[in-house]
Amino acid sequence: MTNLESGPPMSILTPPPVRHGSWTGPTALDPAMTVHCYFDWLHTARPDEEDENGHVSNVSYVRWIQDAARAHSECVGLDRDAYIRLGGTFIVKRHEVDYRHGCHAGERVIVTTSVDEIRIASASRRTRVIRVEDGAEILLARTEWVYVTAQGHRPTRIPHEVMVGFDLVGKLARGRRERHDVV
Repeated sequence: MTNLESGPPMSILTPPPVRHGSWTGPTALDPAMTVHCYFDWLHTARPDEEDENGHVSNVSYVRWIQDAARAHSECVGLDRDAYIRLGGTFIVKRHEVDYRHGCHAGERVIVTTSVDEIRIASASRRTRVIRVEDGAEILLARTEWVYVTAQGHRPTRIPHEVMVGFDLVGKLARGRRERHDVV
């Protein structure tokens, strides 16, 4: 795993709290995947995120996935107020998580997230969590989000403003939706 700009190993990388950009090379998510808009969120695992087994709980990992997605949205100017003005919001339809290694309180992680598929009323994100200290891959995830109306929570078309914010204009997926397994 390498730093996106200079190439040093991730284990010696000290990232800023957040990093965002439109970048068309490989990312920490998948070296073979081209990503147009990604986001890195730095987090330190807290003692209250551990479970009775002495490591970060699965519920906490899912919260990190959601928190990184929310932070990414806010970074591109789509905070809660923006979604209210647009009359809709995203809700989770499905999480797929492959756990690779455990994580403990005090360990720093980079949660990298990217929108990897956009459809008329839904989007999917890939998320990868890496431990900063040794570069260990904690998890890989894929989340399906549905854009719904603020009133009634009925699926509706994703607004152009959202497509622009995530650099997704002209990248709408076509045809029958395929199931994807988390890699």
